[in-house]
Amino acid sequence: MTLFYVMLAAIFAIIVVILVKRRSEPVRMERYQQEFRRRYEETLDIGGNAIVSEALIEKLNQAMEIEYMEKFNTDFRMRHPRYTQGNVNELWRELKRYFIMTAVFGKMEMFHATVDELWHIMLDDKQKYDRFCRDFLGQMILHHPHTEPVFKPVERTLFDFYYVQLFTIDSPSILTWGKFFKHDKATSLLHDFETLEVDQLKEKYMRKPTSVEAEETFDRFSGLIKSDRTERSVDWQKRYNQMDYAAPAYFIYASADACDSDFKHLFGDDPAHGSHSGNVGTDSHGSVHDSGSDSSSCSSCSSCSS
Repeated sequence: MTLFYVMLAAIFAIIVVILVKRRSEPVRMERYQQEFRRRYEETLDIGGNAIVSEALIEKLNQAMEIEYMEKFNTDFRMRHPRYTQGNVNELWRELKRYFIMTAVFGKMEMFHATVDELWHIMLDDKQKYDRFCRDFLGQMILHHPHTEPVFKPVERTLFDFYYVQLFTIDSPSILTWGKFFKHDKATSLLHDFETLEVDQLKEKYMRKPTSVEAEETFDRFSGLIKSDRTERSVDWQKRYNQMDYAAPAYFIYASADACDSDFKHLFGDDPAHGSHSGNVGTDSHGSVHDSGSDSSSCSSCSSCSS
């Protein structure tokens, strides 16, 4: 008889928890929506460097307007109540940066499972996702899942090479993606962009077809790297200190005599030294982060349609 009452109490407790949870969900949803709208303006600044076409960023922000993002933002936070809106805005920034890279360059791998999950939530509403792609790029940004994470150091180096030139590098960048250039300093890629003709570079590295704005960004990207190397790297420390602009430092870093330890404050430190655990963690302000990985996320690449 005692066992019966214990089981009955346990069932009653479970029912109470379920009812409380259901009643609290609308309140949570409303709070998440309000927080997102208050901080929506933060998501418009993706921290692009001068070589990223302003028109391309504007098209991305227009395609991901507030009502569109709000739904997926709320869905994500309902699944991940530990994340503050500030945490999720960092994920939005990195996903937007990824979309910029997929618009400009050929097949791109995704190297962060939580950023990829945010992309998945967008993909769940196919009609709205299709419209987003048309408004942003005029064509689909395809998502090709892997059955499991795949170790891809070459693709990760390609990702790093593009990312460092296009965007600012700050603490959220490193906390999200982990150490940049962990396996290779991308010197062969740098050599290609310094020596090949622009048409050859477009054939080898640019997404095809792509938008006018994305091609303009590719032209700026290749033009910067074809400029005088001394000019590219001048005042690199000052420029990074002022605006988290790490691209000039890369050209010094890529030289044969540069040491990783001299640039770990820009590009991150090796996980072996304790910078990244590979798990969910918190920074000194209590923010939630997932450190980056050298494996492509288990559902994670965007390809061109050439």
